Amino acid sequence: MGFLRQFVFLSLIGICFLTACKNNKISNDIYDSITQVEAFTSEIANRDLSFHIYLPEQYDKSKNYPVLYLLHGHGGHDDDWFSLEEGLVKTILDSLFLDNKIPEVIAVSLNADNTWYIDAQVPMETIYMKEFMPFIESVYLDQTNKPLRVLAGNSAGGYGALRFGLIYPEIFDKVILLSPAAYYPSPPEISSSRKIDPFKMNGKFNDSIWKSYSYVNLLQLENSELSDSNFYLSTGDDDVYGILEVVSQIDKRFKSFEIPLETTVINGGHSWDVWRNRFAFDLVRIFNALENND
Repeated sequence: MGFLRQFVFLSLIGICFLTACKNNKISNDIYDSITQVEAFTSEIANRDLSFHIYLPEQYDKSKNYPVLYLLHGHGGHDDDWFSLEEGLVKTILDSLFLDNKIPEVIAVSLNADNTWYIDAQVPMETIYMKEFMPFIESVYLDQTNKPLRVLAGNSAGGYGALRFGLIYPEIFDKVILLSPAAYYPSPPEISSSRKIDPFKMNGKFNDSIWKSYSYVNLLQLENSELSDSNFYLSTGDDDVYGILEVVSQIDKRFKSFEIPLETTVINGGHSWDVWRNRFAFDLVRIFNALENND
């Protein structure tokens, strides 16, 4: 699918959980999924890092559940995706499962602070890939078979998800990019990326450091597995952070490298209204495609 402008904000998939969102929850006597706040000890960071996790009703470690890895944005924490005011992930996943749109899944979000998921002062990419993911899958899965892994991130989390998806295509089967703040060649003055240490040199934002982490550099690396990857890219048409242009650039560059990509623009801004809508819609597309390929 090409670079699509979609002005109908509520898709049929969005409608399936709209009523539940009004009440902020689904009745426990319908589907009693589990959400927990946990922590694991990072030897690299030398401290405990918190995470939120969603588990299916009657969770059974022996089952081969798909795992959704959810990356939060700048200024966010591991609870963003799980918050009743923001991500509403429990409501969305419960609703889609009850509507037979997706299977039972595990979903998890790590508190990555404002690292933007790169290896800098805090080597969050290494922590995430070498410590956090192995911890999650050893504790919550039986590891007999490789699970289907879906990666999703919003804003700075979308920046991280884009990089992870390009660096580790053998690990992540599907990648959902929600208004990714993956500016090139440099972010605008309004971007929070200019205010944090990972992209600074001598206390000032540094364009060379920013470019060194760019997805554009990653696209230059030969990786045949990217042809088997599936990326789902979206944003709101009224995004005040200039993400519409970012999405247009990513779309063009992916096409030039023949990397499978679905791009959608809907009415809305840089907000959870847009991200919840597209996250739900893209999950359904992913599992529908997998079912049809079986």
